[in-house]
This record gives sequence, C-alpha cells and structure tokens, in this order.
Amino acid sequence: MIEFLQIVFSFPTAFYSVLLGVVVGYWLLSALGLVGMDVADGLFGHGHFGGDAHGHGPAHGHTLGDQSLADGAHHHQSVFDPLMRLGLGGIPVTVVLSVLVATAWALTYLADLYLLRLLPGGSLRFIADLVALVVAFVLAIPVAAFALRPVRRLLRKMQPEPPRPLLGQTAVIRSPAVTRVTGTAAIEDGGAGLILQIRDEGGERFKRGDRVVLIEYLADQNAYRVVSEDEFRGA
Repeated sequence: MIEFLQIVFSFPTAFYSVLLGVVVGYWLLSALGLVGMDVADGLFGHGHFGGDAHGHGPAHGHTLGDQSLADGAHHHQSVFDPLMRLGLGGIPVTVVLSVLVATAWALTYLADLYLLRLLPGGSLRFIADLVALVVAFVLAIPVAAFALRPVRRLLRKMQPEPPRPLLGQTAVIRSPAVTRVTGTAAIEDGGAGLILQIRDEGGERFKRGDRVVLIEYLADQNAYRVVSEDEFRGA
C-alpha cells in the first residue's frame, strides 16, 4: 500500500493522479446534481437541427441535443479534432477525457512500477519520466478508442434520424378552411406526425381533408404557404 501511494503521488504518475481526481470529482458532482452534464461537453460532433433541411423555419420533429453525437453531424473545428480522426468522434468530451485520463494514469503507474523505478536518479530519470508521461497519453488514445467503441455504437443507434425537408412535402388540411391568417395541416414525419400552421393567398378554396403542398416558409407567422397538388405539379 505504501509503495502504491508513493507511485501515485510522485512524478510522473502524480500528474495524471491530479487529473484523475478532477475527473472523479466532476462525476461525483454530476451524480449529485450540483454540476450540469453539459459543463465541459463541447462535443466532438454536433447534431443540432435548427430548422428543416432547407434552412427554413424551426425544427419540426426530433432534435439532437448537446449531449448527443454522431460522426455524420456537423463538425466544428476544435482542439479535439485530432482525437476525432483517431476514432473518438461521436462521444461526449467528458466521457472521452475521463477514459483517456484513467487509461493514461494506469499506464504511467505501471511504467513507474516496473520500469522507471529501476533507473538511477538524476537527469536520466527525469527525462524518462517525461517520456513516460507523453507515451502514456499517446498509447491511451487507441486504448480509449477501443474501449469506447461499444459506447459509440450505442449512441449512434440512439440518435434519431434527421427530419425530412418540409418544403415540397404534402400535407392534409385539418382546419375547416385555410385563409391568409389561419389554417392548420398535418404532415407525416415517420412518427407521431406534425401539425403545422398554413396559409393560402387564394381565399377559402381548401377544406378539411384536402391535400396541399408546402411551398414557402413564412417566418413572421411561423407558418407555411401552400398550394394544391395540381398547382404544384403545374397542372
């Protein structure tokens, strides 16, 4: 036990011991609800859906929050990009850093226990300690990538599919009529369906049950301008 503590609190293992203490403290505070899970989660890959695929209107349907990741989502440039290319993309930063720190700590501890303690003191030992510190982190990356592979697959399975573009989609009118200021329609999105506000400049020519096509998003009304299917096809 004494030897264990000596290694843990001596350089180079002590460097990762401090980081490991920070990681453990973070997860304890998160478990107690004292720290939000998104405090350190600038993600490797973002999956925000701020609107439909054409960039019009609010996101109707499922959205992917800041805690969710996917390699096919919009990536941002960050200091973590090299880790993404090495197979750690698609996982929350806090999880990746936690595994990286724990792995690097374990590798440094083993290197100190079985190799570094055999070296004489002085500059040679100090240089060897620095090398072990760097090598442990480098080796921790592929180890973490392998260990987190099942987590990555699970997160990708849990990620909802992006919403389909709304413009050009066919909807079924739900309101008794559609005018310039009022009207609703339903559109199938592969789930529970969407209820949208719709508008028509041509007067009360549509009734409940008619099929219309969404052709324009009216941002000031948070609604969609519609035309009949025949008009849309140019009939």
